[in-house]
Amino acid sequence: MRIGIDIDDVITDTSKAMEKYILKYDKNGEISNHLEEIMRGEMPTQNIKNFFAKNALEIVKKAKLKNNVKEVLQKLFDEGNEIFIITSRGEIKIKGSEETTLEYFKSNNIKYTKILFNVFDKAKSCKENSINLMIDDSIKHCSECEKENIKSILFTSIVNQSIETKLDRVENWLELENKINQYYKK
Repeated sequence: MRIGIDIDDVITDTSKAMEKYILKYDKNGEISNHLEEIMRGEMPTQNIKNFFAKNALEIVKKAKLKNNVKEVLQKLFDEGNEIFIITSRGEIKIKGSEETTLEYFKSNNIKYTKILFNVFDKAKSCKENSINLMIDDSIKHCSECEKENIKSILFTSIVNQSIETKLDRVENWLELENKINQYYKK
């Protein structure tokens, strides 16, 4: 099976890393009040754009891996799956982010088949790469994949935790592993 996986708040705990960084530098609360929007890639003010441009690389470097991600990815590989990392990260949004991401994956021994950067239409990318299952924390991306008959699993994060949806949802990598195993059985 070909599995597509997002990075931020799926593989890494990016919003927690960003929150810590924001608390350090955001004295008036302007940035911290917009954390959900920032994690969706929205930059509502010039001050936030400036903060993000200046600090984004350090934030992604400091983001910790989600619990059990390495073990589950290894099992998926051992079972013969192909893992496609599909992310909007890339040089279009953040200069230096591709190299930083590749170094991060290498230093954390994260296995993958292929990484696709600067992907803003994940359903289209999944279709082009014959992805069978997409895992993302974006309801929009998961819903668009479902419309293209690509199974998706929503990974709960700060951007979707309070939103009701009919999408399959998981809270962590062990739940994700169980969902994938259920998907295999079908």
